[in-house]
Amino acid sequence: MSRFSKSENKFKLGYFMSFAGNQEFILKLAQSVGTDNFILFFEPQFANQVHKLVQQKRIKHIQVFNSRNLFQVVKLVNQTKTIFFDNYFAFLAGIKKGTDQKFVQIWHANGAIKSFGWEDPNTYQRTSADQKRFQKVYDSFDQFIVGSDAMAKVFEHSWHIPSNRIAEIGYPRSDKFLNSNWIQSTLTQIEHKVPGLLSKRVILYAPTYRKDVSFKLPKDWNKLQIPDDTVLILRLHPHLKALEQKIINDSQGKVIGIPQSISTEALLVVADTLITDYSSIAFDYSLLESAQSVIFFTYDLNEFEQQVGLQADFLEDFHTDLVFNIEKLNDELVNLKQSKKTLQKLNQRWNTKNDGKATNRAIKIIDGE
Repeated sequence: MSRFSKSENKFKLGYFMSFAGNQEFILKLAQSVGTDNFILFFEPQFANQVHKLVQQKRIKHIQVFNSRNLFQVVKLVNQTKTIFFDNYFAFLAGIKKGTDQKFVQIWHANGAIKSFGWEDPNTYQRTSADQKRFQKVYDSFDQFIVGSDAMAKVFEHSWHIPSNRIAEIGYPRSDKFLNSNWIQSTLTQIEHKVPGLLSKRVILYAPTYRKDVSFKLPKDWNKLQIPDDTVLILRLHPHLKALEQKIINDSQGKVIGIPQSISTEALLVVADTLITDYSSIAFDYSLLESAQSVIFFTYDLNEFEQQVGLQADFLEDFHTDLVFNIEKLNDELVNLKQSKKTLQKLNQRWNTKNDGKATNRAIKIIDGE
């Protein structure tokens, strides 16, 4: 990719959106500089959500991001002084920043269980040219915002980033889980859409998305025992909607589906127990006062570790908490032996800077405070 030249700043602030769940932060960024001075770049799957914000006049300038309009995207990037990114964007390897520009990596997760970057075993199967391009993108970021020293170390090791580029100021998207108004509004929304759900014990099963790796339930899934007065909600990645519905249909009433209009983050608020595997939502869930227990159901641990990779610290910290089969899962759902202990370990390691005020601190970065 050729290198792109810099042009005069048109926008003071921008945000690249490749993941949902950070709308509150995006809107506060826009408010901090005024909608005339803010631009939102977004991937096509968020078009409806973004255009709704435009109709509400909460966002004024937008730009869809895909491979077909890369030239226009780069032109606007070069006209924006500070940009927050929620992911790795390959085109950044070809950007030549102006001396007054700043790129801030905010990532799309509060912590990390899966490996990425140089910790991903697949990285070493790529060509040396690919590897150089990866590092060029990593090096393009002037600052990284994280909610803990643990996540800072992940970026240092995974992207070979010096520690002085990392701001341990809290993870803005986590603020909502400590916001009583957002929590109450979420509960009201769910009671309206799914009447009676709040009167039951809710177990949420939300495994991580396995890009390029097929998702299969364990062979003995049909032996799962759901306690009385309990509902099990299954929430897979939107790309696996058909599989999710098939599992629900085949469950003989053991598993229920919830409308996609209710986000996974919202479901965390009503979940008494979260079952996941390698998903970072465990870090979000542990912030909630209502959280009772989290279970890491890692029946495919060996296969996943070989294909995707896992953070060594996670295996070291939680190896005694992992559940490998349905028999043990049934036992945990009844006895919850490690429940509070596991939640405490998550918070003590991954949420040390998350106090509900991270957004305000992140906004100060715009002016270099």
